[in-house]
Order: sequence, then structure tokens, then C-alpha cells
Amino acid sequence: MISSSKWSLHKFFFKSPQIRPFLPPTSLYQPDLLGPYLDKYSTVYVKPTKTHMGKGILRVQKTAGGYEFVKERGEPVHVPTLEELQKKLVQQCSEKNYIIQKGIDLAELNGRPYDIRVMMMRNGLGKWQYAGMLAKVAGSDSVITNVARGGGYAVTVPHALKKSLSLPEADIRKITQQLIRLSYQVCAHFNKYRHSAQIGVDFAVDKHGKIFVIEVNYDFPSHGLFAKLKDKTYYRTIKRLHFQYRSRANRKKAEKKRRA
Repeated sequence: MISSSKWSLHKFFFKSPQIRPFLPPTSLYQPDLLGPYLDKYSTVYVKPTKTHMGKGILRVQKTAGGYEFVKERGEPVHVPTLEELQKKLVQQCSEKNYIIQKGIDLAELNGRPYDIRVMMMRNGLGKWQYAGMLAKVAGSDSVITNVARGGGYAVTVPHALKKSLSLPEADIRKITQQLIRLSYQVCAHFNKYRHSAQIGVDFAVDKHGKIFVIEVNYDFPSHGLFAKLKDKTYYRTIKRLHFQYRSRANRKKAEKKRRA
């Protein structure tokens, strides 16, 4: 069984020729990588490999006067040199392992960055089915888009894409179709990793409309997140598919018990 860490999952999805082009450059974090990554990308994220909901994530940036970082949310901490930055991050990094990842210049809604969650569920036949998508908008002082932890909110994807990128309807449909297609590919590849009944795929969309796969949530991706939308259609679909799959699983378990 492959480890469930962000680093192991990145390496696992990197093996897929369909998914690989959509993965941001990522390495297992070591302090010596800070300089090369920041020289190349200006902004990077340092993420604990085992935590969820944006816990412990740091955004690190190269500035005209040195460097700055924010842990989850709040005012940036400024440091003048790379050496001091490395020392400060050692103090901030309380988990055992981290990854370092290229910072994506996320599209913004009213000045706040957002990412997109696509929810995939197994249906009553045990097959993967698209259930819905939404945009998670970061809180006012947050570097993470997790709604519960970062103080943000949820909106529909067409609304977010139209307002942030001024896209025509045809381009919005093209992007949403690509998100759904990629999510099916993520699920198909994930079948080689382990069994799951539901997967929430988190995508980043940059200010040019380019898509990145940033995280695959397969344990307990939030259903309640979709209840935050005014239109509850996606939420009802998720609950219906969840019930259908659970009913199927219970029937199979009962049949197996009868045969035993």
C-alpha cells in the first residue's frame, strides 16, 4: 500500500501521462531547496505532507527587500536574507515532513484567490460519477482556500470564472468540461492506488485560465461544503449517490454473509 502523504500521492499521480501535465512542480521539502525554488518561481508553498484542511501551510515569497512568509492567515513576516528565512521556517515547521510547491498565481474573486473542488462519487452500480463542483474563495487575510479553516466562502464555478477572468460562456463551458474530464482521469488512476467511494479533486485556475491539480481528497471530502451554495442541487446529488452506493455495499455484505 502506498503512503497517503501528499508527497507519495504526487509521485503516484505523476506516473499518469494524462494527469502529469497538470501537476505543479513539487519536491520533498529541504531548506536548501528554498533558494532555487524562490529564484525560479518567486512564490512557493510549503505544505505538511500529512495534514488536511490547509493546516500548517506556509506561503513564502521573494520580495524586493528580501523574503516574507505567512502561515495559514494573517500579516506576512518579513526577513532580509535567505539564511534567516530558512531558520524561521525551521521554527514554523512542526510536522515531520513537508513538500515545497510552485506557487500558482490564482485567479481572484473580489481580490481573493480561489480554487475549485470537483466532487466525484461512486453510484449505485459502483461506477464513478460526477456529482458537482464549486469554487472555494479564501478569507480576507488567508493564504489557504479551505472554507472552514480560512474563513472563506463558496460560490458556483461559472460565477467565479466569469467574474475573475471575464470569460465568455463558451470558454467557461470548455473549462468546466475539462475539469470534469480530468476528475474522471484522476479517479481512474486512483483505482490503482486504493478503493474509495468518493473523491474531491481540488483544482487551481491561474489568471490566464490554466488548470492545475493541487490535491486529491479521498477519505472524507466534505459534503456540507456544497450545502453552502444557494442552489442545493449538487448537495442533493451527492447525498443521493452516497445513499445509492452505501445501499449497494450493504446488499453485497448481506449476500456474502448469507453465502458464508
